Amino acid sequence: MNMYQPAIKQGVIMGVVSILLFLVLYAVDPMFFAKPMGWLTLFVVNFLALPIVFMILGAKKTKPNFTPFRFQEAFVAAFLTSVVATVVVLVFNLLFITVIDTTWEKELGEEIIRSTETFMEDMGAPQEAIDEAIVKAKGDLENRATGVMGQLKSALGGLGWYLILALIIGAVQKDKKEEDALV
Repeated sequence: MNMYQPAIKQGVIMGVVSILLFLVLYAVDPMFFAKPMGWLTLFVVNFLALPIVFMILGAKKTKPNFTPFRFQEAFVAAFLTSVVATVVVLVFNLLFITVIDTTWEKELGEEIIRSTETFMEDMGAPQEAIDEAIVKAKGDLENRATGVMGQLKSALGGLGWYLILALIIGAVQKDKKEEDALV
């Protein structure tokens, strides 16, 4: 596992950066993630920018430890980076929702429903369609896993996405064979 220390370090950094970003946005507006701009920010930062940058760094910084740097080493380095980050963020999230702000998850769900209703009204949707969407959203909210189970489910879903990214990064970061190199 020592060979993958750089990937582990990048995973810790990725997790800490993600937590710090969340805390800054939470300090500015605890309900930021209930708004469309919050959803977009969450997607771009946590599912694209941070993982791509740090998984590439994890693979690149691990490369000197292997000769040749084959697909499997590049993949493991990239995926290990994301697993470590996921564990760091999961521990923080569990502390956050069970100790720091125990009502935030519920309040966020309610704010998402209000935000959806306002958005539909602003778009000129008929009241019947709005009412139907709100009833469905409330049902979905009640059936959604929250707390520890919700966080675990979310973490596993994130790892599924990171697995796909790690496969791509592993294919790109591996050493090229001489016969594959362009002259």
